[in-house]
Amino acid sequence: MNMKNIFYGLFFVALACSLTGCKKFLDQKPQTEIAADVFWKSEDDIKGGVAAMYDGIQSIFDNNYTLYGDARTDEVRVGQYGNISYAMNGLAAGITGSDWTNFYVTILRANLGIKNIPIVKAKYQTGIDQKAINHYLAQCYTTRALCYFWLIRLWGDVPVWTEPYDDISIEPNRARTSKDIIIDTVILRDLKLAASLSNPSLNNVYEANIGATYSLLMDVAMWKKDYASAITWYDDLVALKKYSLEPTATWKNLFINPTATKESIWSVYWDWTLDGGADVSTLIGAGNTNSDFEVEDSVWTYWTKTPADIRGPQTIDFKNSSHDKFLKFYAPNLDAKGNQLYPNGAEANILFPIYRWADILLLRAEAANKLEDRPTALKLLNQVRARAGVAAYRADSLNNQPIMENAILAERKLELYMEAKRWFDLERTDKVIEVMDPILKYRQTRMGSPAVGFGDPRTILWPINRNVLDANNKLVQNPPY
Repeated sequence: MNMKNIFYGLFFVALACSLTGCKKFLDQKPQTEIAADVFWKSEDDIKGGVAAMYDGIQSIFDNNYTLYGDARTDEVRVGQYGNISYAMNGLAAGITGSDWTNFYVTILRANLGIKNIPIVKAKYQTGIDQKAINHYLAQCYTTRALCYFWLIRLWGDVPVWTEPYDDISIEPNRARTSKDIIIDTVILRDLKLAASLSNPSLNNVYEANIGATYSLLMDVAMWKKDYASAITWYDDLVALKKYSLEPTATWKNLFINPTATKESIWSVYWDWTLDGGADVSTLIGAGNTNSDFEVEDSVWTYWTKTPADIRGPQTIDFKNSSHDKFLKFYAPNLDAKGNQLYPNGAEANILFPIYRWADILLLRAEAANKLEDRPTALKLLNQVRARAGVAAYRADSLNNQPIMENAILAERKLELYMEAKRWFDLERTDKVIEVMDPILKYRQTRMGSPAVGFGDPRTILWPINRNVLDANNKLVQNPPY
């Protein structure tokens, strides 16, 4: 990743609001990029800069949400039209998803906000409420932390930029920094600062709000296996008194109308009339094409044989004989025969969930189990199961830590199916090879290939795209790629 290339492509920050009037900056799609000496002069410019940052998050998830979190797992298999490499642990340096540029575009925009937002108030528009300034900054810090958290989980060590690349005389190439250093000195620092700046009275689900910040802090703590800190951040979330599980009857709201539910914490806004269709729709279900991925047999079997579980028919299309339509993110839209109608890819809205309360409850259950507090783990696990309409677990059936952990992870697989969580769950709990090795051996055998299983454990990480490597001579490829 060469920051000079990004500089020439962006040249600073999006002119989202100054061109459109900025009635609601989350509704604006950035139109162009302009220099700081004519931008960052007003609160509308701040809103435009923040809009550009959220547009960056859209670009990150647009086609890669499924690839990063689900495609390599036991949730799906690759269909006739998909790239079998995802299902066979055969990633290479040119595969879709291996280019991290959109993460760094978004980081650049966050860095520009962090640098320039205070200057707008100090120099150009002194009347802006300091609470508003702080909240804009909190969104920038949380977004930057989100990007680095995804980067280190996907690629391990990565280059770090905590200041904007706003001068082409700056050395554009940087070597990779240890992921552990990034967690402690960038991600956690940013999130704690964001928590101190965020306005807790604001709760826009499409913003990096205080709940999103605490959720990220909890997630990072779980990644570090710092379970006591994870519980502390969970307690801070509870203290906000904002979140609860969506009722069973309206579970679908989480994906089609997240503003109408107390369970949603942070989702990605999308409006195809402004943003174009979400490309991930062509991977999991669009009306004008076959999907790249199909429901894994074990998932299909569980849900078709467990009619009490309300999540199944609202997540996968039971009427689709190819098993390649995932309707979770679409509102019901039935033809005369009762078949779900899917939007064309160019008109698909996917309101990507980043964090929601069921996710947090199950993380809290995982932390409790790690600390040998199985009663709490069982209670939280059963809350999610009760909402889903399935029977509660008995304490005597989950009577040790490994069994409880597997039950929690199995529930997360179902509850958070296709929400870009499963791969990271396996990675966080050191279960990638344990879970995927037998599945890969089965797939390899069916294809007539040697049953080598997962193979080199270093391939848990993604390869760095060859174009990124070519642009930055200080980068070294992840072995064994």
